[in-house]
Amino acid sequence: MTDHAYGAAATGPPGTETAGAGAGTLRARAVGGVRTAAEARAVVAEVLGRHPEVGDRLLGDARLAVTELVTNAIRHAGGVTGFAARTSGGGRVLTIEVEDASDAHPLDDRTVLGDPARLGGRGWPLVQLVATGWEVRPLPGGGKRIRVVLSV
Repeated sequence: MTDHAYGAAATGPPGTETAGAGAGTLRARAVGGVRTAAEARAVVAEVLGRHPEVGDRLLGDARLAVTELVTNAIRHAGGVTGFAARTSGGGRVLTIEVEDASDAHPLDDRTVLGDPARLGGRGWPLVQLVATGWEVRPLPGGGKRIRVVLSV
């Protein structure tokens, strides 16, 4: 498994602090964590780049998912408080975790996907569309962690 965790308690720029947490696991941390969708996409591309045989579909779906999750955290929850991306199954499964300070769950209304006049509200339904699994869990002390699993 390859694991990149970016969070507020982290030290050093991406890739500078690594520690093995078991066979096949690599952990990297970044000062200040992932703050933008572009930073999240770069992490996902790096994680999946270690498995080029997986192909472009998983990368495209993962980029869409992290863009929506991070953008929603910024717009609706005061920003990202934690971020992780890791692969398993030889890179065929990607797990993404985004944490924020809001206790509110994303709106689960997939009917917005069929409404061409609607200007917003498609993020979480799009994530659910490309993911093979997801969960929203409260964090101790407030906030939530959204975990999304994508697979080939």
